[in-house]
Amino acid sequence: MAFDLDSYEPVQSRFARFIEWASTREEFFAVVSEMLSAPGADICVFKTSILMDGVTIATGHAEEVRGQGNVNRFSHVENGETSSLGRCLSNFPLHNFCGSSVDKRPSREEMSKVQRMTTTSDAGVTTTQPSDKATDKQLNMIRAVSKSMGIAVPSDMGSFSKKQASAYIDQLKNPQPNDVDVSEEEPF
Repeated sequence: MAFDLDSYEPVQSRFARFIEWASTREEFFAVVSEMLSAPGADICVFKTSILMDGVTIATGHAEEVRGQGNVNRFSHVENGETSSLGRCLSNFPLHNFCGSSVDKRPSREEMSKVQRMTTTSDAGVTTTQPSDKATDKQLNMIRAVSKSMGIAVPSDMGSFSKKQASAYIDQLKNPQPNDVDVSEEEPF
């Protein structure tokens, strides 16, 4: 399954275009997100609706599992709400908020997840399964935290697994005394 991730639009861009478009209309638009699952549950289900003058004209649903992937480790609720907004915008009938074309309905975030889970074997068979490779978000986090701390980014960072990347991020954020390189200082 080959696709160009750059041809899929992020939810944030779609929503910004929606807000701009809706502000030029005479109708009143409202965006309503509802958590359908129990608060605190490990599986979070969201429904987002767009209403025009009080009438629902588009909906989108999303489900996220706490701890499934690095983002959902801490933000499965927020991720679910954003995903449901993206699905709702792609279902909006009055204007195209699907990205570059109607056949690009999934958001960039959704397709990025597909890309991370897609592997091709030596025999040329493509399968979809969770990848153990560190995510772009993990690698960007390592770069940002390393930069803010004034330390070099690991040269082998590209080969990190998700677990290695998470452990490294935790180590950067919460250094233990043995993790810090303390050089002996010259006596006065």
